[in-house]
Amino acid sequence: MRTAIVFDSAGTLLKVYRVAKDVARKQLVENVVSTNIIVKGHNCALVALKAEPVEIFGIDKDIYVSEFIDKNNILMDIVCRGTKCPGEQIREAAIEDRSATIGDLQEAIAAVKFKCKDIYYVNIGLVVDIANRSIPYVLATGGKLFTGVTGMIGRIMASGADVYIASGDNYKSLITLAEELKIPLSNVYDALSPSGKRDVVMSLKEKYDRVIMVGDGINDQLAFQAADMGVLTLQQDGTRPVILYESADLIVDNILEVENIVEESLHMIKEQNRKNQ
Repeated sequence: MRTAIVFDSAGTLLKVYRVAKDVARKQLVENVVSTNIIVKGHNCALVALKAEPVEIFGIDKDIYVSEFIDKNNILMDIVCRGTKCPGEQIREAAIEDRSATIGDLQEAIAAVKFKCKDIYYVNIGLVVDIANRSIPYVLATGGKLFTGVTGMIGRIMASGADVYIASGDNYKSLITLAEELKIPLSNVYDALSPSGKRDVVMSLKEKYDRVIMVGDGINDQLAFQAADMGVLTLQQDGTRPVILYESADLIVDNILEVENIVEESLHMIKEQNRKNQ
């Protein structure tokens, strides 16, 4: 019987440092859990911008983010959205904003780079408020591997389980991560919404006898529910909604504990096979 382990990236395999710029208050908010902003705001969406941070620093800081997106046809990936946030209206609402500037994004990126020296990537994004046609927050995220992850992934794959990454992060960031961990690029799914993660798990269940989903945030909840086993890891600091805890089958404080969970799962499968012979 075959087993697949699906990992989220940011906050799960990677220790992340997130900074949000509260546009109205002109304040930086450090170590923000960006998905929690969406949980509180039913009309809001968290989107990742398909633009390079280095490109942002070459732009006049007074230009509106909305103008930059519109004139350069910058693509957006929906990471998660509220219950009253139609997907087709997100881009339109972002382009109508006249408050968030490139300077706000530059500040957030600079704060991440200052705090995190050895990072794999920096991603940028926005919170878009559909009801108010505005961008209340701009965000930057940097990530580096939790200690011991490389060895753990290698041992899990050596045990016979297949490892996948299913993440809301962009493909370029995930390529670097997958290559470091020796995970085949064909096993990497990028720019996924919560329902997209769930769909990946469901499709893998057609190929594997057992699928384990490992994640740390509310955008992993649907995938937890779809998987044969959902593992919530709390190593990344931050508050999480109660519903996320309730959706997980197991909760761990350290990502390295997943190795034992996989080992026990494989052992149970072998015992089942032996009894069925």
